[in-house]
Amino acid sequence: MEQQELILRERRDFSDVLNASFRFIRQEFKPLFSMVFLYTIVPLVGSSLMAAFHSVDVWQVYFQGLLNNTPDLEAPNFWIYGLMMLIGLISNVLIVGITYEYMAMYHKYGRGNFSNADVIKALGKDFFPIIGYNIIVGIVLLFAFLFFIIPGIYMAVPLSMIIIVKTVERNGFSVNWGRCFKLINNNWWITFGIIIVAYIIVSMASMVFGMPAVVYGIVQGVTTAQGGAPEINHISLSIFSIISTVGTYMLYIVLYTIIGFQYFSLSATDGSQSIMDKINQIGQSEENQA
Repeated sequence: MEQQELILRERRDFSDVLNASFRFIRQEFKPLFSMVFLYTIVPLVGSSLMAAFHSVDVWQVYFQGLLNNTPDLEAPNFWIYGLMMLIGLISNVLIVGITYEYMAMYHKYGRGNFSNADVIKALGKDFFPIIGYNIIVGIVLLFAFLFFIIPGIYMAVPLSMIIIVKTVERNGFSVNWGRCFKLINNNWWITFGIIIVAYIIVSMASMVFGMPAVVYGIVQGVTTAQGGAPEINHISLSIFSIISTVGTYMLYIVLYTIIGFQYFSLSATDGSQSIMDKINQIGQSEENQA
């Protein structure tokens, strides 16, 4: 039985936002996740391998120190960490960009009325602006949290929606910035709660992907502490690192989808719907009832 198309721009309460988000993920799992996987697997695997081989050196120094009763960690290689952060930024931009371009087209054209090529073409136009948005918002929130903790938390909630606002509404930066705060007006606490729950869900699920690496590290540590020689297998650690990194980044789709549905929920009742949006929503409702 074919699943009914979801109306994205619809007012929803706390539980409805979460339920609709997971229904959307189940419905669009194959096309959305496969597209994100295809375009992020190379940078994510590269970052995982760098992390694995660098961590081998770090842990070997530490385990050797355990044998000599002088445990110590090697100083971090800032060039490697810098490159890994850059790859992480690019990967995150690809994930958030593909997720929101997909949701925007689903909302505009309807389910099955657009292709992967359409999504990637739209992302190509928005890729560098999304990077710019991330950098600006990141700098603003960094200073807000460093000097003003409470305002930093307050600003993080509306600004979590700035990419979906930019993707769907296609306005300039200053308009999108103001739009985020307008949407949150009188809805800050429910949005904050939804984001916290989404982070908890993603964090708990990501622990599953990271567990093999944790168990491997514990086994090696216990073996070394009992007087055994530290023997870290590069292949095993690389595989565990890839599983952890790729799995965790794929879960970001869940986080961004939940935030996206909260955006559509808030925008459904703020008086900003266009005439075409309302017509499309009526048409989709009639199709779902048929």
